[in-house]
Amino acid sequence: MSDNKYYLQHLARALQVLFVFSANRSEWTLEDLATELELNKTSLLRIVRTLESERFLLKRGQTYRLGPRVLDLANVYLSTLTVHRVSRPYMEQLAQVCQQTVSLATLEATEVVYIAIEQAQREVGIQSEIGGRHAAHATALGKVMLADLTDDAVRELYEGVELVRLTHRTIVELEKLIDRLHEVRTLGYALDDEERGIGIRCIAAPIYGRDGRVIAGLSLAGPIFHMTEEVIPAYRTALLKATHDISQELGYQPDLVAEAELALG
Repeated sequence: MSDNKYYLQHLARALQVLFVFSANRSEWTLEDLATELELNKTSLLRIVRTLESERFLLKRGQTYRLGPRVLDLANVYLSTLTVHRVSRPYMEQLAQVCQQTVSLATLEATEVVYIAIEQAQREVGIQSEIGGRHAAHATALGKVMLADLTDDAVRELYEGVELVRLTHRTIVELEKLIDRLHEVRTLGYALDDEERGIGIRCIAAPIYGRDGRVIAGLSLAGPIFHMTEEVIPAYRTALLKATHDISQELGYQPDLVAEAELALG
């Protein structure tokens, strides 16, 4: 480590425990783990019990194996990689046709996280970066992903969280945000009209996974003198066509999802 000040030894040891498990050896006793990792058995027991309580490990008799939370993390990672790979050619085409910045993002708590960006060829574009974050309530991308949640889930998500005002157009009242999300669900897309930044207009649409849940959002953004009311309908059509095709390529079949929901009541 170049900076030991930020190194958490207990966390590192917990990760070492998880990485010992493999396809060749999927179950370990506490004694074998202590020997393999050269850790004190008492200290190791505290780590293992913590991982077990958080369902990263499961105990069966005297042995431990990986738990379902590991699969949750793996699924999130794999789905992100898949949506990135599938979306890329559509993003390139959108940026070329519309000459606006195309962004792909996921939702993390109350923020959108950019995982891919395709810059337009215009001299004036939207400056974003992969890994960048913005408040979900102030972005079109955030709204299309928040709209996949129930009203109560949105209220729970924002409990104790301030909706920061970024411009005079930013929605800063939770119930008004929820009302806007109702509109997004009906329309199938969201518009950010200078809510995140003055002079920036953005339109976004959701990307669905195989199970019918929104897993990401795709957006077209640019300065308002490019993203005019005259061109937005054409951009919206192109964007919705792209997100529809991406969702289908990811395995989303709305008819099958609707049938499954009906069967579940």
